Amino acid sequence: MRAIALLSVVLAGNFFGAAHAQEPTIQIASRNQKIRAILLKPEKPVASVILLVGGHGQMDIAPGGSMKWGRGNQLVRTRANYVKQGFAVLIPDIAPDWKAEKNPKWGYRWNVRHGADIGALVAYMRRIAEPVVIVANSRAAVSLGVTLLVTKEKNRPDLAVMTVPMLMPVEEQPSFIKGIQDKPERAQIQMLIVSNKNDVCSFTLPELIADFQAWRGTDKLDVVMLEGPQGTGHPCESEAAHGFAGIDDQVVETVSAWIKSRK
Repeated sequence: MRAIALLSVVLAGNFFGAAHAQEPTIQIASRNQKIRAILLKPEKPVASVILLVGGHGQMDIAPGGSMKWGRGNQLVRTRANYVKQGFAVLIPDIAPDWKAEKNPKWGYRWNVRHGADIGALVAYMRRIAEPVVIVANSRAAVSLGVTLLVTKEKNRPDLAVMTVPMLMPVEEQPSFIKGIQDKPERAQIQMLIVSNKNDVCSFTLPELIADFQAWRGTDKLDVVMLEGPQGTGHPCESEAAHGFAGIDDQVVETVSAWIKSRK
C-alpha cells in the first residue's frame, strides 16, 4: 500500500508539472533581446495585467511554459485566478542578457534598460486589452520604479499595483525609490498598494507605507491593508504573511476590483 501511495504522489506531481508545462509562451522583443513570457487569455479580456515576481526574478521559463523558479510566488500561483477575473495575464522572465550577467545583487532591477524591457511588454499587451496594469510583488517594486522612470506613451502602464512592496530604502536594500531615482513626479500614476498587517519582513513593513505616502503624495494612491495568518518559513518568503499565506483569494479580489473600478 505504501508503494501504491508513493506512486500516486509521484504521478500526481508529474501531472501537475505537465499541466503547467503546457501553458502558452511568447517571446517579446526588447533592445536586441527576446523576453520569454507565459501568456494566458480569456476569450474577451477586460484588461491586461503584467505580473512581476519579486526575489531575483529569474524564472527560466521554458518554451513549453515550465519554470525553474517562481512557482510559489503569490502572483504566479494565483495567475489562473486573474484569468477568471477576465484579465489577459502576462508572466515575464527577465531578458537573457540579465541572466548572463549573474549579478548577485540583482542590480538589473534598477537599470534603465530593464525599465525599457518592461515598457516593451506593456506595449505588447496594449494590443490585447487596455488598460494595461503592472502588478509588482515585493522586490519587483524596484522594477516598477525604473519602468515609471523611463517609459512614456504606449510603453507606460495605465495603472500600477504593488503587493507587499519594497518601497523605501532599508538596510541598503534597493527600493521603489531607488528604481525611480528619487523622482516622485514620475510616480504620479493611478496606484494601489496592497499590504498585510502581519507582514514582518523588515523590507516591506506596513508602517513604511506612510513614509512612501509622504514622499510621493497621496493623490491617486490607494492603500488596502489585508490581514491573514502568519504563515510559515522565512518572514520575507512566499509561504509567510509576506506572501499572503492563506488569503490568496482576498488579494486577487482586491486587485481585480480596483482595476475594474478604474476602467
